[in-house]
Amino acid sequence: MCDNSYTEVVEDTINGFDIYIEPNPDHYNEGYIWSISKNNEELDTGFAFTVEDAKNKLFKFINTNHQVSL
Repeated sequence: MCDNSYTEVVEDTINGFDIYIEPNPDHYNEGYIWSISKNNEELDTGFAFTVEDAKNKLFKFINTNHQVSL
């Protein structure tokens, strides 16, 4: 089930990674699109059914890649 109650765009920087979450612009497919970038380079992007799912995917990416860069 999609979470349509959240319509704001999420933009933040965490550990040097820029994250972005917004409602899916495709009105036939609900959910959210997300992306993560660093130094103006998009590293990953995806789809999630809820904002919380998108945040979990982003944090997993950050934690995995932040550990590697140490």
